[in-house]
Amino acid sequence: MERVLLLYNDSSGKNAGKKIALQLKSFIATKKKNWLVELQPSNADIFAATIRQKAEDFQASRLVFIGGDGTIHHLVKTFNDQLDQYSIGIIPGGTVNNFARSLEIPSTNEESFALITDGQPKGVDYALINQEDVIISTLTIGILADTAARVSQKEKQTFGPFAFMKRFLKLWIKKKRYHLTIQTDDKVWQGKVALLTITMTNSAGGYVHFDENATPDDGQMHVTILETLSLWKTFRLLPYIILGNVNKIRDIVYFSSQKLTIRAKEHKVQTRTDGDPTAYLPVELEVVPKGMTVLVQKKEEQIK
Repeated sequence: MERVLLLYNDSSGKNAGKKIALQLKSFIATKKKNWLVELQPSNADIFAATIRQKAEDFQASRLVFIGGDGTIHHLVKTFNDQLDQYSIGIIPGGTVNNFARSLEIPSTNEESFALITDGQPKGVDYALINQEDVIISTLTIGILADTAARVSQKEKQTFGPFAFMKRFLKLWIKKKRYHLTIQTDDKVWQGKVALLTITMTNSAGGYVHFDENATPDDGQMHVTILETLSLWKTFRLLPYIILGNVNKIRDIVYFSSQKLTIRAKEHKVQTRTDGDPTAYLPVELEVVPKGMTVLVQKKEEQIK
């Protein structure tokens, strides 16, 4: 018998978290009559210790994260040192859902619900920030992070990706860059940066073919650095990005690592992780290889 704790965030996506949780609870009741299911809100005003205690008291064996990348980020951080005790189910409920897209988790409730009862376990990486916070999908510094910081939750819910474009163009005109130093175990990179993106998967910005060199379980962070940004360069790079070949672009610095440190010459340079503002530089990042077990679709050859 499984004991399933459904964790939802009412501020994610269109504020439908609790509704989805109740629908999922009914779905599980019809498919697995002997399973026990309970609900637990996971909003920012609820202490992480309260959520962990609920899972412990309920003796949960499966945790279901309902929401977008920000919600999943918050819950992975909440259960960071306990993730090996649970199987994790994901029900996409945000605006972009990078993490779910990278794992090919269906966006429709009916299909994603089925993974909670019959999904296949898969080891998936995440990374630690200063041993305190986490990355489940992307970390950005530069124009994307600065753009996202200026887009409100209401704008994201109303306009989706288009909300970012207006802010992006305004910042692009300013051509602001940061002086960064990035150190791994075997190299040091220094330079001015218009955009730095660290990805844990092949998905970024809701686009699942951003980097076909990356997978959710390769044990690596994938660093993409764009030192300058112009409209001409952006259009010229699009074919590579569309094909998932960012690692082959000459104008882009690209490398992978399990551990790295990022420092800035400027003060108050903030990172943005999985859609939300996170630590100011400097930061130390380290991958936790296959640090969580996520329920995903079964491969065709395994179904036969």
